Amino acid sequence: MPKADAVNPRTTPALRRKPDLALVEPSLPLEQTAPKATEEIYKSVRDRIRWTLLKRISEGVYRPGERLKELKLAQEFHVSQAPVREAFRELETLGVLISEHYRGTRVREISNRETQEAYHLRGYLEEIAAQLIPLERLQDEIANIEALQETMRGAALSGDMDGFARANVQFHRTIVSLAPNQMLLKVWESLEIGMRSQLTLQKKLSTMHLLAELHQPIVDSLKLQDLKQTGVLLREHSFSFLKEWT
Repeated sequence: MPKADAVNPRTTPALRRKPDLALVEPSLPLEQTAPKATEEIYKSVRDRIRWTLLKRISEGVYRPGERLKELKLAQEFHVSQAPVREAFRELETLGVLISEHYRGTRVREISNRETQEAYHLRGYLEEIAAQLIPLERLQDEIANIEALQETMRGAALSGDMDGFARANVQFHRTIVSLAPNQMLLKVWESLEIGMRSQLTLQKKLSTMHLLAELHQPIVDSLKLQDLKQTGVLLREHSFSFLKEWT
């Protein structure tokens, strides 16, 4: 009886095992995966890089003015340079990094004193804004404010740092925007609340669920239409983060 030829899986296309897209390593060229899988992998890697860089900046691993090298980080994370470049762009938009021709991408200088002063001013701005809110506008927006609090709570439980950060900033921005004095909102925006909130969040990731619950008294006070107490709570809430930047 003739002996069957051995089959070499490396040279027989029909018998090659297709890669499991759920297990594809980020270091593989993303173009080789299906479009949807590519998008999810790319987003996951980009987010992981961005949050890691934020953590290192908040902890002082990367010093102000230090240059971050795209290729070196790509090698560290075992990825192409594309997700690193995208993470850089997002951190530039946030105000954490600065990119300049011939000087590359550097960590922006954000001193503890500057951040403390920003939280001080934010506390007073939010207190004033809350006390100026017309009750009819509050009635229109209270459901949205309460929904943002629930979003924070859900994000904290699931460990969704991005979702928490977005809902947190939008929660406070919504309250400030309800005040008829729009200069308050412009000054509030100038404090770069999104950037400072994300840096602070890096210091308190283990207590993210507690951070979510800190907003509940504010919601309760708004529902009672006690604007003076709401202002006090917002000021105290902002001041509570000062110790993180001493």
